[in-house]
Amino acid sequence: MTAPGNVREIPGWEDLQLLQAMMAKNDFTGMPMHAYVEDGKVIAVAIVDPDAYPLYAKVWCLEVSPMHRRLGYGRRVMEDVLNEYDDVKLVAMRDAFGFYKKMGFVFVEEPDPKSNVGYMLSRA
Repeated sequence: MTAPGNVREIPGWEDLQLLQAMMAKNDFTGMPMHAYVEDGKVIAVAIVDPDAYPLYAKVWCLEVSPMHRRLGYGRRVMEDVLNEYDDVKLVAMRDAFGFYKKMGFVFVEEPDPKSNVGYMLSRA
């Protein structure tokens, strides 16, 4: 097996960069992780901070293997999280708004239409 000549040739490299940066800035030690594992490989994972705020748990990240997206794995992991906590909040990127709306999340504040940064969403 040979390594690609450019990191951008690796499927899902953007997610890997984002997750690596997040791990470098935050200490997730002891935070619950919800994962979907198939054939010994992690397909989808959510890291949750149940003590982020006194009234709700915060999902720090939800990642699904690029080859397994749009197959229901992210939904399965998020359903586990929603079943465990009464109130769940998170920050999402614009391209994930539709997914989270289908999961029952609503905007705390209407997002700025010019921005693509994450916005806090709250379970309805």
